[in-house]
Amino acid sequence: MGRGGWPVFTACLPASRGKAARGDMQPRELTEISILTSGDKAHYARQSPSDNLRRLNKRKALLEEKKRLSAWSLVFALLGILLMVLHTELLWFGSCQWFIYLFLVKCSISLSTVVLLILIFAFHIKETQLFMWDNSLVDWRIAVNAKTLAWILLEIAICAVHPFPSERQCDDTEELHESSEYQTPPFLSNLDILLSIFMFLRVYLLPRTMLLHSRVLVDASYRSIGSLNKIKFQYQFVMKILMNTCPGRVLLILTGSLWIISSWVLSVCERENINGTGKLTNTMWLIPITFLTIGYGDIVPYTVCGKMVCLWTGIMGVGCTALIVAVAAQKLEFTKAEKHVHNFMLDIHYMKKIKCAAANVLGEAWLLHRHTKRGDRTKTRHHQRRLFSAIHVFRRRRIRHKNLKDHVNSMVDISRMQMILYDLDSNLNSSHQDLEKRINQLDKKLDEITGLISKIIDSPHLSH
Repeated sequence: MGRGGWPVFTACLPASRGKAARGDMQPRELTEISILTSGDKAHYARQSPSDNLRRLNKRKALLEEKKRLSAWSLVFALLGILLMVLHTELLWFGSCQWFIYLFLVKCSISLSTVVLLILIFAFHIKETQLFMWDNSLVDWRIAVNAKTLAWILLEIAICAVHPFPSERQCDDTEELHESSEYQTPPFLSNLDILLSIFMFLRVYLLPRTMLLHSRVLVDASYRSIGSLNKIKFQYQFVMKILMNTCPGRVLLILTGSLWIISSWVLSVCERENINGTGKLTNTMWLIPITFLTIGYGDIVPYTVCGKMVCLWTGIMGVGCTALIVAVAAQKLEFTKAEKHVHNFMLDIHYMKKIKCAAANVLGEAWLLHRHTKRGDRTKTRHHQRRLFSAIHVFRRRRIRHKNLKDHVNSMVDISRMQMILYDLDSNLNSSHQDLEKRINQLDKKLDEITGLISKIIDSPHLSH
């Protein structure tokens, strides 16, 4: 049953049988079919504008709550990452007397993780409520299918990953107890290192927050025009807008963030290595060299974790390098006005060269004719060779000018062609209308002539 006691039947289009129809169902693509009685239809037809305004305000309130929950989720996710980094550095540079503080920092990580999971769960509840409000649904099981539930569980699993609040104690012997202020606690275990690295997966909340707070989702004109053109407002669309508006800034932030995060993760993976690879200064040198696919080989990772980080950095470096080349090529490309000016000046330059080459051909031909009449064979052969060379130069310059014309013709402005075609179509329509008017006039005149002939035939004078 829908709102107001209306029976509602919700189906997924296009309708298909079997597992594919149930598994491919997207929550945003559900189409509802309401079966109303005659009395309900009359009540729905008499619905006041205040009800529509109330529905709109309710939807706006749900969207604002969804935006706030997304922002707070990102804040607590970044807070957990910062606490994890702080705990790791304190564990390496601290002493055994700091055990209680290290344990409290780890408990703070778990507490921020619990709050993050609550916020994510509340975010998906608001998202489901917004979908139900948009589609006049009551049962949440219609709005949440198996695929959506799987994505929610995967998101909760990713955000739940963190180092558990348990510290490795220092050795409790009398000799070590006397010098405990100079003793460092044991570093992270392999499991804690892996869980700490996986905490960086929480950064996926950043694109979601950017989407919900961007002008693409807030602006009504954006959404209306996009809906008419069947554009889905997702993270990819926002990233494309940013790459088109400020590509240099986006690539700089992406590259710098990748370098910093990868350098710190590599230093954690190689921290206990005796070769000095785990120093942050060495990793900040190794990561850019790997990112730029140079690879001097002076510093190499030794652990499996460090090798995987370097491999991931190299793959990301290849992708970012391709993006930088594409952006640079786009910035170096001529605009339409610059193309027209450049081609116009090249056309004038080639025409001058063609005229000079033609003048040289005529001059050499006249000199050849004059020395041929005089009978000077040496100068005749000399000017004959120069004539052939001038003709060759003239032909070569004509070919270059022809290639320039072909290149200009291949870059015809599409908008200009559309305007020309529109003018031709309007002219054809006007001529067609004039032709129809003339045909109608001829038809009327023929009807008048036919009427006159019939009157003359039916007249009594002619009948006698």
